[in-house]
Amino acid sequence: MFRAIGRIIALAFILWAGFACKRDPNAILGNHLYGTDDLVAKYDTMFQIEAFSVIDDSLIVQNSSSVLLGTSFSPTFGSASYNLIVQLLTLRIDGDDSYTYYSGYLNESSLNSVDSVVLSLPYSGVFPLYGSMDGRRLSFRIYEVAEELVDGQGYDSAYSVNHEVAYSRQIGDLITVYPKPFDTVYDSVLGYKKVAPLKAYLSKDFGRELLGYVLGMTEEERADLASLPAVFKGLYFKMEPCAKEDESIVFSVSNLFSMGAELTVYFDGMEMSEGVYSTAYQKFILGPMRFTQVVRDRSLSTDDLYKKQMETEGDTASGAQRLYIEGSGGSRVRFRIPGFQNVVSGRVVINQAVLVAENVNSDITSDIDVPAQLHCIRYYNRGTEAEILDEINPGGTYSSTKGQYRVNITRYLQRLAYLTTVDTANRKLFENYLDLVPQTDERYEQPTRVVLYGPGAPERKMRLEVIYTIIGDTIEN
Repeated sequence: MFRAIGRIIALAFILWAGFACKRDPNAILGNHLYGTDDLVAKYDTMFQIEAFSVIDDSLIVQNSSSVLLGTSFSPTFGSASYNLIVQLLTLRIDGDDSYTYYSGYLNESSLNSVDSVVLSLPYSGVFPLYGSMDGRRLSFRIYEVAEELVDGQGYDSAYSVNHEVAYSRQIGDLITVYPKPFDTVYDSVLGYKKVAPLKAYLSKDFGRELLGYVLGMTEEERADLASLPAVFKGLYFKMEPCAKEDESIVFSVSNLFSMGAELTVYFDGMEMSEGVYSTAYQKFILGPMRFTQVVRDRSLSTDDLYKKQMETEGDTASGAQRLYIEGSGGSRVRFRIPGFQNVVSGRVVINQAVLVAENVNSDITSDIDVPAQLHCIRYYNRGTEAEILDEINPGGTYSSTKGQYRVNITRYLQRLAYLTTVDTANRKLFENYLDLVPQTDERYEQPTRVVLYGPGAPERKMRLEVIYTIIGDTIEN
């Protein structure tokens, strides 16, 4: 049976190749092997598609390679604040200068000589994609985390983008910074220009508190990264939301631990001469335990079709005209082709099946970019997803010239056609909805967004393009 199917697929591919190359339509490749009534190639786009948008806020983002910090606004999607939750760690080994986490001798008198407390966050990406921030500001407050942060892995992770962390006191006042991610400075140590990290000054009282924690540790505890979170659970960076599109500013930090995201407490060190002391410091690193909490206010959207789909899951009426995809726990598209087996039935080989999705705003250059690639997944519940059979060749790369995505679902529909004909008992497993999402990095770590035409739009509607071959009954196994 499987050998026969293999031969049929090979023949169908040859047949489709001749069809796709636009040769003489009356000439069918392979007709010297089988009669023209046995292999019939067809091209069809007349498939019913049910589609709607759903919230993607159960997306697990714990310890992803990048974290987001900032705020954005869109007339379509409303506002989003990207808050950061992160552990604060220290590593201080007396007598070992191979580490740059401290300089100078730390003692009780150091608590009374704190000079400054500097937060440093390096850039690895920034949104919007402007050449200048035009004086845009980022305002946020820092709080102490009041719950133990659990370093779960994979599906056992405790944290998704909508997790509301428990926090207590505010550390210092409201902080306002003016990021300049496109300005470079010369690093005399490294010997090249780089973008200066985002810096903010925190209260000296907080610096004294952190130094007190280190002084209370044993030598073994100072060398253990888990020591400080046992007494100080972490920091919560809570962004002030913006209300205008031209106030949006979001930046990402890749791998906080290795990129130099840190908090440094400077204090007076050794007395160099009478009344003159050297500057010493103790660094506290941010990470590796971290995640971004995304707080959205969709009520600010002026797009009624968007709000209806977000408020009523499964609203195919609203999804017929417009569909919405937004990365970092925003929204995704759910669709199915309920009558596929009624159009493509019997013994068939699916040569090519492509879901075509058109960008509504393809002629507009947006400050927040569209996803570079979309692909399909089978969604079951929070943290449980599976790639479809076409994962090795997903397609779905955005064409800026055509303003469209072409997502490959050939093997998935081939399986559906096979189950329709042979294994009807398991067919229901393949008749459920598929989800259309950005590629992994963009889905988790970038605030990309796109509005697509739905399957009922009058022009450029979402459609399924299928080339398939009907296998005649005279061809035996």
